[in-house]
Amino acid sequence: MIKERQFYQYLVAMMIPLVIQEIINFCVQMLDTVMVGSLGDVAVSAVTLAGQPYFIFNVFAFGLTSAGAVIISQYWGQKNIEKIKHIMSVMLWSVIVVSVLYMGACWLFPRQIIHIFASDEKLVELGVSYLQVVVVSYLLNGLSMWYFSSLSAKENVKISAAVYTGSFFVNLICNFLLIYGNFGFPKLGVVGAAIGTIVARAFQLVCASIYARYHEKDIRFGLRDIFDFDKTMIPTYFHLSLPVIGDDLIWSLAVSTQLAIIGRMSSDYVAAASIASVAQQFVMILVYSMAKSATITTGKAVGQGNYERVKQIGRTFLVLSAFVGILACGVVLFIRTPVLSLYPNVTVETKNLAYQFMTVIAGIMLFTGIENTSIVGILRGAGDMHYAFRIDAGCMWLIGLPMGLLAAFVWKLPVTYVYFFLRFDIIFKIILCIRRILKGEYIKDFTRNPAS
Repeated sequence: MIKERQFYQYLVAMMIPLVIQEIINFCVQMLDTVMVGSLGDVAVSAVTLAGQPYFIFNVFAFGLTSAGAVIISQYWGQKNIEKIKHIMSVMLWSVIVVSVLYMGACWLFPRQIIHIFASDEKLVELGVSYLQVVVVSYLLNGLSMWYFSSLSAKENVKISAAVYTGSFFVNLICNFLLIYGNFGFPKLGVVGAAIGTIVARAFQLVCASIYARYHEKDIRFGLRDIFDFDKTMIPTYFHLSLPVIGDDLIWSLAVSTQLAIIGRMSSDYVAAASIASVAQQFVMILVYSMAKSATITTGKAVGQGNYERVKQIGRTFLVLSAFVGILACGVVLFIRTPVLSLYPNVTVETKNLAYQFMTVIAGIMLFTGIENTSIVGILRGAGDMHYAFRIDAGCMWLIGLPMGLLAAFVWKLPVTYVYFFLRFDIIFKIILCIRRILKGEYIKDFTRNPAS
């Protein structure tokens, strides 16, 4: 356990902008859905379903940028700017290729993609009109993620928080003008929401370009650097990024399967679970911020070659994340009633069930702080992506989902118990993570031992 006061001052200074950024991300995710709410249920459903392709794209973009950020943080520990630029170039081209291919697929086959999620033709038509426009934002957002994740990896987290905050208000204003046709602007409905998203993403990219050109002093990444990268770094980059992408894809599929299990028990349960998830997403802001701080801090220490310090950092974050889990549990218990007040039109039965779901979520949060910080923060930050992938995906699919299926369809337990058993794998995850971290087996220094 680290005892220096400076470490905790540094951690707080890093976490504050990360928390702000996560709050903004939470608000942005809900913005289009909330603001098209006045257009009716079909419009809300269309925007929600048309947003599913972006969710999948975001998994790929996050995997590509977060893996590169780990390598950057390790080279930042050595202050090796040349290598940082090389890996940024590899990241950039990877993001561009994936973004363009994904955009092309969504542009050419929007109807087929929306039909995967819905069969109602009116809903499909609205979803297609939204997707064909909003798809332009994918590349813009991918480029912004690339640059700001690179800055965060070298401990500059304030600029991304500021830009994402500004982007949220740009999106809000554009939606207000274009969805409803205020102040003489055309009333475009869901298409207006899509345009607002594009303008907001363009704002992010412009801010990133201005900052890179006039304010960034450590890594002056210019046009020449785009084509100047070390080909020997490509195997290391994909060695790290592929398990992250695989883990997140399998995780998202597991979450969908969990919802399907609950939905097969009763469609009413899905509404209650959706309401309860709002409380979960809110408290995860603090958990995600802690995990990102662990990634940056761990990666930098690995790059410096101070492996004993890395082990100290790992043990410290285990303790801190346990306290975060306790805090998250308390917050969920506290906000159960306020969250339910946001849904005045749902039935009393659904509200009661959502309240019970949130109580179960509060209990799960006691362990989620350690789980998320260990897997996403400490293990990934130290380069141990493959082990993180094995325990995360393995426990979900070999323990959590089978236990949930048994609870639902064999043991015939009440849905709240099913909800608990679906996340029962978290116990095994934290046991394996704590064991790995305490034994110090997770440190992979790719700056000195590149992946072949």
